[in-house]
Amino acid sequence: MQRPQAVSAPGPAARSLCRELWGRREAARYRGGPRGSLLRDQTPGNGTGSALRRALEELLLPQGYPESVSGDYLQYQCWDSLQALCSSLSGALGTRAVLQAVGVGDGAATATGATLGWLLRDGVGIVTRISFAWLQGSRLDCEAKQWRLAADVLNEAALVLELLAPLWPRAALPLLTLAAATKCIVGVAGGATRAALALHQARRDNVADVAAKDGSQETLVNGAGLLLALLLLPLLDGRPWLTWAAVLLLLATHLGANLAAVRALRLRTLNRPRLRLSLAAALRGGAGGGGATFEVPSPDYVNPREPLLPGSSSRLKLHLGAPLHRLVSSEAELRKALESSPKDYIIVLRPSEGWVGVGLRRGAPPDAALRGCSQALLLEELLGPVLPTGSKLGAQLGALQSRLKACAPGSVPWGAVAESSRLWERLGPAFLEGLAAAGWQTERPLLAADQWELEWEEP
Repeated sequence: MQRPQAVSAPGPAARSLCRELWGRREAARYRGGPRGSLLRDQTPGNGTGSALRRALEELLLPQGYPESVSGDYLQYQCWDSLQALCSSLSGALGTRAVLQAVGVGDGAATATGATLGWLLRDGVGIVTRISFAWLQGSRLDCEAKQWRLAADVLNEAALVLELLAPLWPRAALPLLTLAAATKCIVGVAGGATRAALALHQARRDNVADVAAKDGSQETLVNGAGLLLALLLLPLLDGRPWLTWAAVLLLLATHLGANLAAVRALRLRTLNRPRLRLSLAAALRGGAGGGGATFEVPSPDYVNPREPLLPGSSSRLKLHLGAPLHRLVSSEAELRKALESSPKDYIIVLRPSEGWVGVGLRRGAPPDAALRGCSQALLLEELLGPVLPTGSKLGAQLGALQSRLKACAPGSVPWGAVAESSRLWERLGPAFLEGLAAAGWQTERPLLAADQWELEWEEP
């Protein structure tokens, strides 16, 4: 079959039969030629250079970029590539330190001793990896940004331990073992959060493509890091002060790039910090009357304000999906809890003990966890600074806030909890509508709910 002939751009009188686009960019136009042939007119700027650019995009970017990924994709990947380069270079320095610590270059060291030390590091690493996944696995989805940053901070700590090992030969094995355990936490947290972020960035059910291209980018960056390490290591050999200066520079750049990368993310899923910030802003913005929704801030507003330390910024410890024995201690308390709570969950507030618990009813609607968590965060917010009197909700919640703050130490404010339940039965649906209208994904919240469910008879 004869291929369309590529020619230069046509004159103004040429009639285009078809356009050819690469993503959003026009690559060429087709028009009729002599004897019914088809001529392909390349759009200016789509020559050899553009062909090379398209080849690089096919190699490193997900298909359909930028429409097929989230808006924060490019900014995040640029910072992530910079931190990966710094990690590759500092990792080379760490590897050299590990080899020195286990006796490479030392005539008195034995192969058996080095092997036993290496096996001990691996054994501790295995136990650490399994234990961390058991203790924190369910929270990695809910706090992806926080654990992504924590993983890189821990990676830097492990590198420092490896660099210190050759300086204290007697403590080398404990230092290397602790570094290995830390790196195992980094591996679990980094791999799990990378998958969560790939799910966020994929916009066309192309999670595998996004993850694969992320791997290609990291491989390319690691290759560049390998070449730079080959140039850097001979320069630093025998110069400890220059080595530490290079390490500190790389660690600072690595941490800064990671911080910028997670700050660039605009996650639309709701975890507890983002839900807490959205609710706090909505309470101070207000809600309209009738069927109007809350004035809920968008993900672009909330994400930069999200704290990046796991478990920070909460006044009360929140146990969502709690077992009954954690909520009440007597039949009388159970009856008060049922009378004070909505029909889909039990909520118990103990301000003097610093916690609020939500027990989810078996068979409740899918949004029960989100509604229960929102009400718990509402109570937490009411225990904080006084709501502005000028806000639309200030008059409705001011009296309730005063009652909660006047609660006697050691007691459960059942009356205030019941009043909050009555208010939230009316305001909760409006808040959920406001979340959806602001661009949040309310169908799949990441609230770290426990697996306990309760069944009870109507009081």
